[in-house]
Amino acid sequence: MHKIPKEKFSNLIESIIAGVGAFIGLSFIGLIAQKADTMMIIAPFGATAVLLFSAPNSLFSKPWNIFGGYLIATILGAMILVYTDGGWFWIGTGLGLTIMLMHLSKTIHPPAGANFLIVTQGHLPFYLLEPLFVGLITLIVIAISIGKIKKKMIEKN
Repeated sequence: MHKIPKEKFSNLIESIIAGVGAFIGLSFIGLIAQKADTMMIIAPFGATAVLLFSAPNSLFSKPWNIFGGYLIATILGAMILVYTDGGWFWIGTGLGLTIMLMHLSKTIHPPAGANFLIVTQGHLPFYLLEPLFVGLITLIVIAISIGKIKKKMIEKN
């Protein structure tokens, strides 16, 4: 019988857990969206899921960073739409301010930068707030749960 080195086996298990976690997280958001008859899955959630399930120890994966980053990006995006003509100058200024405020508040979460563009380019000022935070809470709770299961699996071995 051919033995698989422990490192390769461990990487395989972690990869499977990350993929299953992302599947459960986005599927659950999709189910909630279907029941609520609303849009809840947005492109940046894919990148957030990668961070939560593949790099859970990264600063970018911490709940404070995720909520803070998305909140800053969404509010600034809405403000750009409401108080400016939404032209390229204001989009650039708003994205720069979004990054600056995430940095100052120590809530850097790269996918949130994309959310700023979704808000401004999709002309969705405050529409995204409720589905955004329901989706984020769902992803974070599932990621924490998967992390605890993974930790217990590691402790057993």
